[in-house]
Amino acid sequence: MSLDTVGQRCVSEREPELGLGIVAEIDRTRVTVEFPATRERRIYARGTAVLKRVRFGVGETVAARDGSAFAIEEVVEEGNLLVYVGGGKRVREDVISDVTSVGSPAERLMSGQADPSEVFDLRLRTLRAQARLRQSDVRGFLGGRIDLIPHQFYILHEVSNRQIPRVLLADEVGLGKTIEACLILQRLLVTGRASRALVLVPEALLHQWFVELLRRFNLWFTLFDEQRCIDCEAAEPEKNPFLSAQLGLAATTWLANNEKRSEQVVAAGWDLVIVDEAHHLGWTPSSPVSGSSRSAAGPAAKSGASEGGATPAAEPAALLGQAEPAVASPEYALVEKLAAKAPGLLLLTATPTQLGQAGHFARLRLLDPNRYDHYESFLEEAESYAAVAGVAEKLVEAKTLTARDQKTLAGIFDSDPERLSELLGALEAGKPGAREALVRTLLDQHGTGRVVFRNTRAAMSGFPKRKYLAAPVEGATPTLLERIARELEAEEGGDISAIRYHFKDDPRIDWLVEFLKKISPAKVLLICRSERKLLAIEAAIKDRVNFKIGLFHEGLPLVQRDRQAAWFAEPDGAQVLLCSEIGSEGRNFQFAHHLVLWDLPLNPGVVEQRIGRLDRIGQTETIKVHVPYMAGGADECVAEWYHRGIGALESPLQAGDDYHAAFKDRLLALAINCVDGKKRTTPKQLDALVKETQTFHAELTEKLKKGRDRLLELNSFDREVADKVIEKVRAADESPFLERFLGELLDHFGVRVKEHEEGDVTLDASRAYVEGFPSIPRDGMLATYDRKRAIAREDIRF
Repeated sequence: MSLDTVGQRCVSEREPELGLGIVAEIDRTRVTVEFPATRERRIYARGTAVLKRVRFGVGETVAARDGSAFAIEEVVEEGNLLVYVGGGKRVREDVISDVTSVGSPAERLMSGQADPSEVFDLRLRTLRAQARLRQSDVRGFLGGRIDLIPHQFYILHEVSNRQIPRVLLADEVGLGKTIEACLILQRLLVTGRASRALVLVPEALLHQWFVELLRRFNLWFTLFDEQRCIDCEAAEPEKNPFLSAQLGLAATTWLANNEKRSEQVVAAGWDLVIVDEAHHLGWTPSSPVSGSSRSAAGPAAKSGASEGGATPAAEPAALLGQAEPAVASPEYALVEKLAAKAPGLLLLTATPTQLGQAGHFARLRLLDPNRYDHYESFLEEAESYAAVAGVAEKLVEAKTLTARDQKTLAGIFDSDPERLSELLGALEAGKPGAREALVRTLLDQHGTGRVVFRNTRAAMSGFPKRKYLAAPVEGATPTLLERIARELEAEEGGDISAIRYHFKDDPRIDWLVEFLKKISPAKVLLICRSERKLLAIEAAIKDRVNFKIGLFHEGLPLVQRDRQAAWFAEPDGAQVLLCSEIGSEGRNFQFAHHLVLWDLPLNPGVVEQRIGRLDRIGQTETIKVHVPYMAGGADECVAEWYHRGIGALESPLQAGDDYHAAFKDRLLALAINCVDGKKRTTPKQLDALVKETQTFHAELTEKLKKGRDRLLELNSFDREVADKVIEKVRAADESPFLERFLGELLDHFGVRVKEHEEGDVTLDASRAYVEGFPSIPRDGMLATYDRKRAIAREDIRF
């Protein structure tokens, strides 16, 4: 029976799971079939053997769309459509129920609807392959287009083996927190432990996350914004727009400051919530805590009060045992509500304690509000953590434990002194594994050891070196020097409305143009403070020469920013990307090796963030940090302080806010006075400040070294475990099983596979036996089974 009339019913022999189909459109060469039960639509070549006309016989039972069923007594044909008669009813085939069964396996066999034995064999091999993958120890570890970096896979192994994880990922800048979160998400989705996930990020990082999830992990997230929500509500007024997708990506601030959307996103329910840049979630006690903990809480309270930068909302004071309520930003309040409902929660921040213990406590209580319910108690416990970490440090470095250390251990094991005696006895006897057993036991005693993961550069290898290349520029006029000083003063004061940036006659632009010509075609990332300054720099360059210049600033729509970043990444794209300060947070440009710092903010933490866009694990070359400044100007004074005082342009710097708080005012005064005829800064004054800074730097470095939480680092990385996991991933990568099996499967569905250069394959689905093979465009695509090849070529699917 031919299919030549709209309304005729049919089934697809290739895809019987689609259910009962109905012919929706017909033209000279094609027939379009809708499968209402599964909400699918397919287009087939007219006359294809894949489609079979469905005709129910006398004695069979069919149902109308209103649910009434009857036994067929007679079948007649009217206008090429079958009409089923029985039980006093006449039902045309195009209005029978879409879920009507088209026959049991026995009936299909009796009617000759049987697959060849080769298809049965392929189906059996597919089920076995599925079972094999489900039993793999690295199920969910394999699909990412990423390097196999040990500490990332250790965190993946540790966190994703928990039923539903709630952890703080706090690796230092450049160690790959985003990759870690995506790996954990992918593992949970593949294993079925999560099906709905929400990712909250700063608005500037929305499209970067979207592209990262799609290109690296083949995860298609829905970008939620106000317009999408409006469109969803227009289509289905009664439906929560956040139920329209299983995987959602949204800007934290937009949701937090929109009461309606905030309520909707919480009500939608999620299995896993991921929050990037979690240090922006503002929370702090609104009054100082009392007692012995007061001094410890002081800096935390001061800095924590400014976290988030949004209008605060109060929470019950009883939670903290204080007279005054705690203060939470709208962003924090939103995440707190989501965290209370979602089983899984991943918080990402490179600076877990940068804004003080109050901010750190705030994030921990999101993860486990029952465990972290009292701030003063947390501060008291934090002091004991330091003692535990000190003992662990000695154990790790195989140092002898002192009587004081023994006393500390006795306090830790006060409820199980026999266990302590056993462990210490094994240690003194030199038994293999005794030291490791004691360290593992201490880990269990560590307050945040199981919910916080923090890897540091000090414990890692594989980072590039930095090289500072000062670029003093001569020929400045007094007017130009005065203007540079006034710009610095205004920018540090936070009010640049009166500043008119103008670089047309600035000798630094001449230096920049010559520099770009000299190193062409090498990529250069230039970062400055603001959009207005960036556009003035662009105009001055274009006034001199025609370069391919990319722009990245807050005035561009998010999609345009990502296009500019992608153009910069292309070999034949922009040679230089001019970037405002927003480019210093979250972006990754490690394919470039030259960084130009057009200006230097007086906060070293901000400068470290800028350099961190290139200084990341996986960077293949030494990073050249270029700082052009006018000889004798305010910018030279600042550059000298950075280079000689703290060495921040050649070495990674921690605790940048501490330097900012200690030296900002004096450094700013010296820099401005460089061009003041009456109070001109002398080299002796600058040398004195540099010397004081060097002393401060040495003391702070030693303090940070002593306060380094080795116990937390041990919990965050175990080389032996990581190597075993990576070994299994490599074995799976190198196995020919997947390539061989997919080849058979693609061939069965009519997808042509052609070998390409360097082991790549082209997949052509234009003549496939189904309308669309999953993930393969009709015009085909280039793919590879080689991980290194996929990392090097983002245009090739992995």
